[in-house]
Amino acid sequence: MKRSHGSLTLSRLCTSSVCLFAVLATVPAYADSIAAFSFTSSLYRIDDNDTAELGYNFTTGSAPITVTAMGYINDGYNATHTVALFDVATQQALPGALVSVTTVGGGGTSTTFTYTDLSSPLTLAAFTQYQIVSQFFTGEHYFTQAQGFTSQFGLTLDTAVYSYYGAPPATPLFATSTYPPNNPGNFGPNFKILSPDPALNQVPELSSIYLVASGLVSLTISRLRRG
Repeated sequence: MKRSHGSLTLSRLCTSSVCLFAVLATVPAYADSIAAFSFTSSLYRIDDNDTAELGYNFTTGSAPITVTAMGYINDGYNATHTVALFDVATQQALPGALVSVTTVGGGGTSTTFTYTDLSSPLTLAAFTQYQIVSQFFTGEHYFTQAQGFTSQFGLTLDTAVYSYYGAPPATPLFATSTYPPNNPGNFGPNFKILSPDPALNQVPELSSIYLVASGLVSLTISRLRRG
C-alpha cells in the first residue's frame, strides 16, 4: 500500500511538472507596461476654451515598440476622450489603435493618466514617426511646458500637433497643424508600452527556470524513495 501511494504521488508529480513546463514556455519576456512619456510637473493651461484635436508626433528608435494601452491625462474635466494612433508618413490610423478613455479626477497639479488597454498589443516599427491625438472640449484644459520630462528608451518626442479647431470630429482624424514642443508639451493623450530596454523587461531565462523545476522534481522523487 505504501509503494502504491508513492507511485500515485510520483505520477501526479510528473503530470504536474509537464504542465508546469508547458506554462513556463508561454511566459512573456516583458515586465509590466510603462508610460511612454511622463513628467513631474507642468503648467495647467486654462485660457483655451475652444474645442480641437490635440496631441504630438513621436519617433521610434532602433527597435520596435509594443503599445499596450492609450490614455488621457486626469485634468479634472471628467469626460470620455477618443484617442487614436496614426502613421505620419501615410496619415492613416493604425488598425486596432483607437480607444475610449473616461478620466475621473485630477486637476491643475495632476501628472497621472487614465488608460484603456488595446484589444491586443500593437507593434510600432523601428525608425518610424507616429502621431497620437485626441479631442479636448470646451471648458477643458491641458498641460504644457512639462518639467522633469521623461521619454522612455527608444522614443523621441517630436512636435505638438492640433487640428479641427472649433469642430473636432467624433473620431479623431490625422492632425495637420504642428508647432515645436514647448519644453516640451502639450499633453493630453499618452500611451503605455512594454519596455524596449532588455535590462528592464526580461524575466529569468526559461532554461534557468527548467533547471530549478527539474531539481525540485528530483528532490521529491528522492524523498519518496527514502520513504
